[in-house]
Amino acid sequence: MKADDVIGDSEVGGATALHNQLAIVVSELRVLTTKVREDSRDKKASGEWKLLAMVIDRFCFCFFSLFFIIATCVVFRRQLW
Repeated sequence: MKADDVIGDSEVGGATALHNQLAIVVSELRVLTTKVREDSRDKKASGEWKLLAMVIDRFCFCFFSLFFIIATCVVFRRQLW
């Protein structure tokens, strides 16, 4: 065995180990990017639901206020008659 053969074999082994490590890193990056995308999508959907809840809440408040004012006017008007 020559010295060049040993260096060549270690370079191939090192390249294989490096390739395996890079494959692991790429796999982990895919997991992280998938998680970030899902979190972003969930946050957007959550924001849309919160906006819808705010609109419904405002509608119910206006309806209740209007009903309360009308009912109060009706009660006071009946007492005056």
